[in-house]
Amino acid sequence: MIKLFKKFHIHPVFWVVLAGGLLTGHVWDIVTVFFIVMVHEMGHACVASYFKWRITAIELLPFGGVAKVDEHGNRPFKEELLVTLAGPIQHLWLPGISYLLLRTPFWNVDNHVVFLTANTTILIFNLLPIWPLDGGKFLFLLLSKCFPFKKAFRSALLLSLFFLLALATAFTLYRPASLNFIVVVIFIGFSIYHEWKHQKVVFMRFLLERWRTRPFTRRRVRTLMAEPDWPIWMVFDLFFKDNSHHILLTSRERSVIHESTLLEAYFGGKQIDHKLGEFINVS
Repeated sequence: MIKLFKKFHIHPVFWVVLAGGLLTGHVWDIVTVFFIVMVHEMGHACVASYFKWRITAIELLPFGGVAKVDEHGNRPFKEELLVTLAGPIQHLWLPGISYLLLRTPFWNVDNHVVFLTANTTILIFNLLPIWPLDGGKFLFLLLSKCFPFKKAFRSALLLSLFFLLALATAFTLYRPASLNFIVVVIFIGFSIYHEWKHQKVVFMRFLLERWRTRPFTRRRVRTLMAEPDWPIWMVFDLFFKDNSHHILLTSRERSVIHESTLLEAYFGGKQIDHKLGEFINVS
């Protein structure tokens, strides 16, 4: 637990939002949000630690946080789902703490209302299907069940941008946007843009992790259809999360290549432009 606390960092955006709260005299709101966000992130971190994920840092944000891990999308679906949901689940028991504190002399109804409002707001906001919120990560997990990793990630970012624009538009039309809301929307928009620019890096890390750790030895096998004249990298675009892949060459009878052969050739042998048909006798 102490090791997890040492990994906590407060993102600059959090300080901006807190400063806005101080200027408007909402000190108690600031303390409440900070506490709720910390508990939220501890949920993610504790479950990730239980599954022995490599946690590099935990950043606190006004609407939740980001637990940075060195896993690159190759953990089992069940683990990723539990780690993603571990943050929002904390909000279900937190109101109970506030109700108990109502029995003490230093906690009153106003404190209770502020706490419940902040807890509910942060929970609902985090469940929005927008990257990098928990809802956005859950959206990516669902898409990865139906589409290859590369397509699922790109689709999750595009949908996130759509939902973010819809949210910003709704607030602009139906209620005046606060400074905090504007800062958060800008931050999320920048996060989506950053992930979009680094799609190739994210995908390459996904493949590299598969090559290094060989997670496919414990996964459900998925057969992919490919042509012998395809370069190695083309079939990588068809790889799914949480699956092991057998590549069946359509124009060769019973010619099957395991993904480990291609990953080793690509990363270990630097055979980047080799065709799939060249690996028939070595798979």
